[in-house]
Amino acid sequence: MSVSNSSDFTRTRDQIIGRALRLCNAVRAGATPRAQQVTDAAEALNAMVKRWQKKQLHVWTVAEATLFPQVAQVKYALVSGSADHATEAYYETGITSAAISGATTLSVEETTNITVADNIGVVVDDGTIHWTTVSSKTSTTVTIASGIDDAAAVGNPVFTYTTKIVRPLKIVDARRYNIASGQDTPISETQGSLMARLDYQSLPNKSQTGTINRAFYDPGRDTGYLYLWQPVSTVTDLVKFTWHRPIMDFDAAGDNPDLPQEWFDALAFNLALLIAPEYDVTPERYTMIKEGAVEYLADVAGDDREGESLFIGVDMGY
Repeated sequence: MSVSNSSDFTRTRDQIIGRALRLCNAVRAGATPRAQQVTDAAEALNAMVKRWQKKQLHVWTVAEATLFPQVAQVKYALVSGSADHATEAYYETGITSAAISGATTLSVEETTNITVADNIGVVVDDGTIHWTTVSSKTSTTVTIASGIDDAAAVGNPVFTYTTKIVRPLKIVDARRYNIASGQDTPISETQGSLMARLDYQSLPNKSQTGTINRAFYDPGRDTGYLYLWQPVSTVTDLVKFTWHRPIMDFDAAGDNPDLPQEWFDALAFNLALLIAPEYDVTPERYTMIKEGAVEYLADVAGDDREGESLFIGVDMGY
């Protein structure tokens, strides 16, 4: 028996749209949809996928990220254009030769994973992080766009990363990560879960610095905001968290879905169901499309869940 030895089957945005239009009898097999049909269906496809986000049908978009806190700062904007710093992947190195305030060339342990134009944060001696960008590098030095605003001793951490995260739909877990020890500690009351809005608002003094042990996330409309309690007095810890990122848009004809292969039938049939009222779809065909849409979505949505721990306690009657 001969097999392909490949499992990379995929579809593009316009192939999904073409199938949905054929299901609606809006185009014949082998025919090319009109430009306006594609435009209208692409709008419907993106709207449909955004609606699915609210059902949390996207276990593959669960990711890990790191927030770099700043001294005395309570509120952090989580969005790609933010002045705050949160990323999925970062690189850590350290200062190898003491740097004076204003220095733009830093001696570091290693630069292999540093890229020109990366964001770079240097923990300086006053306990804050000085953020700028990488202008150039050698194997042992990094030149930065703006000089550090305080001295940096040997061993002080240096963090670099390329891309900020987009607005999280949800943050489900957060940990305090100690830079020196590399240990994680849950920062909320129940296995790292975040606080509810009213519980956060009830905290008595939100600006008192100390150790991060609570967090609250407000997803907002365009920008998400993560609130830390207590804000740090010196940067010895980072905040690592588990978040749900948005499903990526279908912007161009050749875009592949930001969904697994198993979802291709669900995409085509549910798109057909959504656009069917715009076309002359018979009641019988509409029923067929609807049954397929419901069945295929149920097939894949049922497996889109991660296993979770179950904690059982005794009600002490307090």
